[in-house]
Amino acid sequence: MRVPNVLYETAREINGEHHTHAWTRALDFMAVELIDRWSLTLDPQPTSPWAGCESLVLPVLTQERRPAIIRFAAPNVDNPRVHAQILDALRAWNGRGAVQVLADDASFRATLQERLRTETNLSALPLDQVPATWGQLAQALRVPGVPGLVRVQDIASGWLDRFETDSALLREFPDFTPADWSVVNAARMWIERLARSEDSWLLHADLHYYNILAGHPDASGIATWKAIDPQPLNGPAEYMIAPLLWNRMTEIPAVDPEGQAAWLREFASELCRCAAVDPALGVGAAVAREVENMFWYLRSALGGTPKAWGDAARSLWVARALSRVSVHGMNAHRLKLLG
Repeated sequence: MRVPNVLYETAREINGEHHTHAWTRALDFMAVELIDRWSLTLDPQPTSPWAGCESLVLPVLTQERRPAIIRFAAPNVDNPRVHAQILDALRAWNGRGAVQVLADDASFRATLQERLRTETNLSALPLDQVPATWGQLAQALRVPGVPGLVRVQDIASGWLDRFETDSALLREFPDFTPADWSVVNAARMWIERLARSEDSWLLHADLHYYNILAGHPDASGIATWKAIDPQPLNGPAEYMIAPLLWNRMTEIPAVDPEGQAAWLREFASELCRCAAVDPALGVGAAVAREVENMFWYLRSALGGTPKAWGDAARSLWVARALSRVSVHGMNAHRLKLLG
């Protein structure tokens, strides 16, 4: 079976060449076994099999001719429980706001899922239509936390433990200015707030445009948007806002940089309103996440990955904009794209 390079390289970085090669060699056997066991039929599409950084997806039809997929999660020696955690989250949502799981095989790290319209993700909507749709989806996903998942509170506590060390990296960041210390200090305040939160909702921590796909119409003719590929956590719902704020930045409908920053703040507030979460904490959590992203990119850049300087600059721009600090004339349309 052809394994797209993006998946192979990511799996190799995590698991090593031998483990990754063995997994890819076993994929054909696993696919044949599951197709037979679950009474499926292969349904090849022009670009299939599909893959991201964590899984391979094979389009199939069920015995009832329902479009479905087999999702093979790549091995992950850094987090061996990640597949089980994703499955627990999808089971908790049970098809409401997230893709429906029809069957699973833990030994193969494989799930049979309903097939969504892979060619249509939330980026197809104009930006002004996104908050209402995303907010409705975020509310549909709001169910009590699942036992055993990592908590946002614990992630935030870890950030606090490293904060002084990470802040020292800023001395090596040419784009960082003295005025930006107010952004960093605000991020620390919001991290402390996250660490103290008593909320424990099940979260999709990576609910960006490309992880939200259009569904097929049901028996009544209604189709809805659904989330895929969750990064499941437990914690406050406000933590979910951030990923929408660092995507599609070239589409921000303003020309001057300060106008772009003002637009992003208003967009973030509207996302919070539509998702029925605290707008101050939603925006604050986004500042915290972007400052932590900036630290991560700086470690990568200083470790020998030159393109990470541009990623750090993008994270700083977003954090500045959300914190009402000047973006120093940097046009959002010229920032490095993700990836």
